[in-house]
Amino acid sequence: MEIKEKKNGYPYLRAALLLAAPALMYFVFEFITGSLTQIRGVYLLLNLCFYYLIYLTVFALVGTTRVSYLVLNTFFTIWGLAEYYVVQFRARPIMLWDVLAVKTAATVSGNYTYEITPRIVAAVLFVIVLDVLIFKFPFRLKTRKLHAAAAGVSCLCCAAFFTLFFRVFVDTFSLDVSMWNPEESYESYGTMLCTMRMFGYLDNKPPQGYSLAEVSKIGEEIEAAKDQELPWKSSTDTVPTNIICIMNESFSELNVIAPFETDIPYLSFYNSIRENCIKGELYMPVFGSMTSNSEYEFLTGNSMAFAPSGSVPYQIYMREPTYSLPLILKEQGYRTVAMHPYPADNWNRTEAYKRMGFDEFLAEDYYEDSPRIRNYVSDKGDYDKIIEVTENKEEGQPLFLFNVTMQNHGGYVEEYESVVHLTEYEDMPMTEQYLSLMKESDDALRYLLDYYSRIEEPTMIVLFGDHQPSIEPEFYDALYGCSIDTLKPEDYLRRYITPFLVWTNYPTDSMMSEKMSAQYLSNVVLQRANLEMTDYLYFINAMQKAAPVVHMLGYYNRDMQWESWTNWHEKKEYQLFHEFEMLQYNNMFEKKRTASLFQITNE
Repeated sequence: MEIKEKKNGYPYLRAALLLAAPALMYFVFEFITGSLTQIRGVYLLLNLCFYYLIYLTVFALVGTTRVSYLVLNTFFTIWGLAEYYVVQFRARPIMLWDVLAVKTAATVSGNYTYEITPRIVAAVLFVIVLDVLIFKFPFRLKTRKLHAAAAGVSCLCCAAFFTLFFRVFVDTFSLDVSMWNPEESYESYGTMLCTMRMFGYLDNKPPQGYSLAEVSKIGEEIEAAKDQELPWKSSTDTVPTNIICIMNESFSELNVIAPFETDIPYLSFYNSIRENCIKGELYMPVFGSMTSNSEYEFLTGNSMAFAPSGSVPYQIYMREPTYSLPLILKEQGYRTVAMHPYPADNWNRTEAYKRMGFDEFLAEDYYEDSPRIRNYVSDKGDYDKIIEVTENKEEGQPLFLFNVTMQNHGGYVEEYESVVHLTEYEDMPMTEQYLSLMKESDDALRYLLDYYSRIEEPTMIVLFGDHQPSIEPEFYDALYGCSIDTLKPEDYLRRYITPFLVWTNYPTDSMMSEKMSAQYLSNVVLQRANLEMTDYLYFINAMQKAAPVVHMLGYYNRDMQWESWTNWHEKKEYQLFHEFEMLQYNNMFEKKRTASLFQITNE
């Protein structure tokens, strides 16, 4: 390749930097993340191939390493640092879809502590030295013709390699990112390789055997089975005027993993609720973060187990309209309001809520004077605003209110006097802060239910946690009695459990200890409220009886026996799941969607 040199030359050094920098930046990146020594063999080679493709292609397009390499070096250094800190904070690597949520991440980033380790200092200093050398001894393409030829060849090589990667290498080397423990995949395969593999999940192919005719056939079967038992109905015929659903940030009971003791109770009120309620364990699609996927399952009835792997529907899959609980209730006369005491654009909520049929979204500005705990609006302050909305509405106007709290958000490192302490484990400040926040949530729940128990309008209150918290990994290890990296999927699934409560201020039959996936909860709400359901929800009602818990890790069958997704085509639930998969695909992606299945039809 021709080069344009200064008189003092150093052509070999320039060429060496051109060829060595991509590999050096790979090593720097994985040195920062801590995975460098774990990535071996073919995975190492594939990572290097991607680095060289990216570096040499950008170089060919730009024509000089002074620009292309310096920009890429900066990019990969920042990415590596972000990857390191994100894993520290939420025990989950940055995934492809997280790029779309970078604004959301930025709004909470100030609540974490960033420790600068010797490893980070060494890596950054190395990159600075490398950048100085590249700046001083750049490699340049000599002519426009050579520049154009290099760019063309590089682009062709990229196309050829990506085709080979997705059509040959992925299957040959079984390259699949584990969605239940992505950190393990990233540590073994490398961040670059996992990220490139995630692009393959963008292809939303219809399920095998899918057609509009098949969906229509399923719809006919649903219609014929509408006399099925609706297990969540109460003996009362009351239809609540107010339906208030609260997804409480990180609200969970960690003793579902294993019992542990504290010096004072932290969920005493929640645990004391026995009358006019349904209570149990809700299996969420996420752990430690990705809040929007939890509310997506609840509001739509769709399952993340059948959505593209690792995806964030709020960012890219919100159709106009997105059939959901607010639209269903809106069809039945309810005014629909969403509330969240943080920036409205986080997780693309402004657009997502609009497409789901919310009439109004009250976000950060509505809470300007609300009391705070740490840097977040307290649950009690949040609930005061809920009360304000119900008090200010027109009397008798049916209201559906969906609220997402913020009080318990991580990280648990701010100065905060913990009042709950572990009696069996030492040096767990994050866990103790978290449990103290749970006590605050419990007290706020008492306050909320006390208020609505005294009003005349029939009111239903639904409360559930979006996920368990990202606290000390050592605490989870201690509860399990082993490293979480060694757990079987069924045991790991306990990290996805949060409590749920469906309470009314009027007499209803109580049910305890029910286990279910988050996707089923909206069905419970409608049945308990004696309201109409869509055909899709009738199907989901039947599905819940056959598989009360459906999760990306596996599912529990009718007898509460654990089943993995391995060879799922051979299992007795396959036909039901396959039909659901087709209905969900029709709902999420089909251009000619069968709308009648997903909305109430008033004759």
